Amino acid sequence: MAVSVPFYRSRDWALDLWDHGYQPVIAPLKDKHPVMPWKRWQTERVPRDLVEEWFSHGEHNIALITGARAGIVVVDGDSQEACGHIEAVCEATPMVIQSSKGAHYYYRHPGGKVPNATRILDDPPIDVRGDGGIIMGPGSMHASGVLYRLREGGYDLRSVADLPLYRREWFPDLRHTEICESVRPVVLFSSPSGQDAYSQAQKYVSATPGATQGAGGDSFTYVMACRLVRGFNLPDEEAISLLREWNRECTPPWDEQDLKAKVQHARAYGTGEFGSMLVSRGNLRQGLLCYGWPQ
Repeated sequence: MAVSVPFYRSRDWALDLWDHGYQPVIAPLKDKHPVMPWKRWQTERVPRDLVEEWFSHGEHNIALITGARAGIVVVDGDSQEACGHIEAVCEATPMVIQSSKGAHYYYRHPGGKVPNATRILDDPPIDVRGDGGIIMGPGSMHASGVLYRLREGGYDLRSVADLPLYRREWFPDLRHTEICESVRPVVLFSSPSGQDAYSQAQKYVSATPGATQGAGGDSFTYVMACRLVRGFNLPDEEAISLLREWNRECTPPWDEQDLKAKVQHARAYGTGEFGSMLVSRGNLRQGLLCYGWPQ
């Protein structure tokens, strides 16, 4: 369904989304907040005639409910770097362009709990919208006036049932239990010890797939360097040592000088907080890193 920006009709988009299995609710134009109570529709299917009634007069934004009942999880990248990371780690899927830099990636809900997570990654900035979440759908208008649109504006919608499955291993830092969206990772500089920091970073590296050339590999490798140098607060030589281990899984492997350059750039230009991925022993639950989330 291709729509030109000046003449789109939100009613057509909303009904088309409903017909493809999504859960659309109404929001004011250029606004991200629904104008009516929408929590009910997290557990019930929105009636089609109600959607038609909501969108029958004027133009509006279309909020899509995410989570188990809606059947979708949306990964939200807020920058070109974030989108490169998502495309390197996650399976290819329909995406909705939300600005000149960011995009939403739609996946089928895998069952169980997939909580919302604001800044599951800070560098690059990535959010996950799962159970209890909401996100602006295609046909909506950003406050800047930019239209949320399908890639290149000419791709058909894909039904919820036909979306690729969201996989938890894509974001191993996200613990799939019910958590408060506002909770952020703790920042610890002196504790745990340097030995613990290296051990935690080593576990993270071993659980992360290698980068692939032509699939956002350059951005993915830079992100890994940022994680080690900033997130785990490692010295350059330790970060490079772990990058060498991880590099064996990359296709093709990076040259040594490239790895060193990534580490240097991560320290000089990365935006993540130093130590933001470290946890104390008190925040370990059954051997899993909880990153400051409630016990």
